Amino acid sequence: MRLASFPSAAALVMTLCLAGPSAWAQEADSTAARYHLEVVRTEARQPGLFRYEIHALLPDSDRVSAVYGTDTHPLELRAPKGVFNSLYNGSWSNSGMNPKFFELMPDMQDDTYATIGLRTSAKLSGVMRAEDPTMVQDPSEPWDDFFTVNGETSLEVATHTGGSWFVLRTAANGAPVDGKVMLAQVTTSGNVSGAMNLQIFPAEPEIEQFRVRFEFEGTGKFPGKLVE
Repeated sequence: MRLASFPSAAALVMTLCLAGPSAWAQEADSTAARYHLEVVRTEARQPGLFRYEIHALLPDSDRVSAVYGTDTHPLELRAPKGVFNSLYNGSWSNSGMNPKFFELMPDMQDDTYATIGLRTSAKLSGVMRAEDPTMVQDPSEPWDDFFTVNGETSLEVATHTGGSWFVLRTAANGAPVDGKVMLAQVTTSGNVSGAMNLQIFPAEPEIEQFRVRFEFEGTGKFPGKLVE
């Protein structure tokens, strides 16, 4: 199921995801050091496939609000061997992941999907004040196929309009559990790589937000850097 593109995507991204004063500080390197991206690989239920879970690592007091891309800082996910997308997830995100179906359709657990902090829909997660992510995208450059079409090999958000999946600052699932917030599951027979930009709300009241960029190849922990 394709989420309808919004004509006002640019305004929504700027207002909900990228608004606010710059979070640049004199000690940018030490600030960015508090954030990492972690990619973990496990065997999928289907032989020959692997699930890659992509997590943001951050202090318990901070919150992830958005994953985004622009022409200045593209959002990229690459899986050269092609991703697995289940027919039974009717969404591009965790909102279509229903654990009631897992026993009857176990391969559904291998689905490739975007998220912010949830493995099932917010309604079924048991997390109070949880919120399924919302997507905005450039109508001329849709990117949700990576999370809906079987065999897709890449996602790129690199237009001036940009794009994002995000939750509001008040969403409980933006807060880390054991220091982590899950951002996506990608299932493929090969490797994954890419670059992700995050909007993070820190605990410090005098700082509106940080925007942090991560580049990664394969599994491991990858440091972030502050971007404007």
